[in-house]
Amino acid sequence: MNATLKLMTFNLRYDRPDPGVQNWQMRKEAIVELIHHYQPDLMGTQELKPHQLSELKALLPHYKTIGGDRRGDGTDEYCTIFYHPSRINCLETEDFYLSETPEIAGSITPHWDNYAPRMVTWGLFKMDNPQRSLILLNTHFAHLSHKAREFSAELIIRYCDRFPLEESYLFLTGDFNAVPNSKERKILKHPISDRIHFQDALESLTTKEQKTFHGFTGQATTAIDTIYYDRRVKLQDIAVERQQWRGVFPSDHFPIIAYLILP
Repeated sequence: MNATLKLMTFNLRYDRPDPGVQNWQMRKEAIVELIHHYQPDLMGTQELKPHQLSELKALLPHYKTIGGDRRGDGTDEYCTIFYHPSRINCLETEDFYLSETPEIAGSITPHWDNYAPRMVTWGLFKMDNPQRSLILLNTHFAHLSHKAREFSAELIIRYCDRFPLEESYLFLTGDFNAVPNSKERKILKHPISDRIHFQDALESLTTKEQKTFHGFTGQATTAIDTIYYDRRVKLQDIAVERQQWRGVFPSDHFPIIAYLILP
């Protein structure tokens, strides 16, 4: 029997704080309403600061979370993965850092031209009915350095070789701060093994339809967020959610929701 997975990626915008309806306190209920509407099985998020994560966890008690922050001390931005424990169980989780010393929390490699730490949170999950194993990696690439993004993409592809890929399907969510045809996005589609490659879930859409960053205007200008899925999996449907919720835009990025069939 096939299993269906509902997977979301969502850059939730760190709390600057922003003015008016862009402020976190105005947006968080809209975020919760959107998540309640779609009820993803798994959701990769980016940019949550500690207090934002704490508040969302309280507002979404039916979800569990995994992942640390990019400095490894609980003070900085998280790449938190939310999962629905009634549908999916987390068997293992870990963070690694986008540097030449990925096992060292908060590490930076200077010649990558990265001014702040960047990271990946991953989880090994098992669906209950029917039983299927899957691995989700969630990340947020550097926004100022092409070099850092390219090295980060190469590291992720190499790191995936550590996973039990013959037994698990592989997924990657994130804000990649790079457009679809950029070198760093092309690297993410390099072969992981003979049978396993990532496919960009948005690539069947037009360039305009792929755009996700809109800066609270509602008019997206760049396509920098996406979901990559294992080519052994079938993409049933994909959507970029562009609506306002409770009269506000939940973030300066539109979330992406993919419906996937795991054979």
